[in-house]
Amino acid sequence: MPTPPESDDAVAPTASGDSDETLLDRVRENDEGALRTLIRRHEKKMYAVALSMTRNPFDAEDAVGAALLELWRKRDAVRVVDGSVVPWLIKVTTFAAKNQLRGQRRYAHLLARLPRPNDVADHAEEVARNVDRSTLTHDLEAVIRSASATDASVILLCLVEEMTPSAAAEALGLSPSTVSTRLSRAKKRLRAALAHHDPQLAEDLG
Repeated sequence: MPTPPESDDAVAPTASGDSDETLLDRVRENDEGALRTLIRRHEKKMYAVALSMTRNPFDAEDAVGAALLELWRKRDAVRVVDGSVVPWLIKVTTFAAKNQLRGQRRYAHLLARLPRPNDVADHAEEVARNVDRSTLTHDLEAVIRSASATDASVILLCLVEEMTPSAAAEALGLSPSTVSTRLSRAKKRLRAALAHHDPQLAEDLG
């Protein structure tokens, strides 16, 4: 977790009931307690987003760590939408997870080029294949993973967090028309992925 510089000034205790906006103001004043409160409040959601994209707990933790570092480094530029920093955190977590995925692909490419004298089954991979995951969830995650970082953020903010396109646009620093276009494109891909599992859900996406 990023740790702000220590200050000689006394730091007031941070109330867990403070709003995100109040906590962020205190983070900008180098209040370590406020930073820890924000992290505790939202890290589970950030981890869930990262894990859905990387499908690897270690990579998900790295992505969350990178996103939290961005929270500290760019604290003066963090956008608060409807009193919450969650949209901004989801955006940076999505971008961090995409970076982890690129690293996974580079590593897999490197392994593929190495000689393999014996094809011994990997026990961990066998266990992973047998994990009880619904095909529906798998397809949803596949669409998010294959989307660009910005499109993935739009999907998560509008379809998971149920934000309006205008609110998502504010969080992402895009125009509402751009978000609407990207959302329409994402819905089309989701409908195609879901149609053979849950036609009604696919139709509800509109």
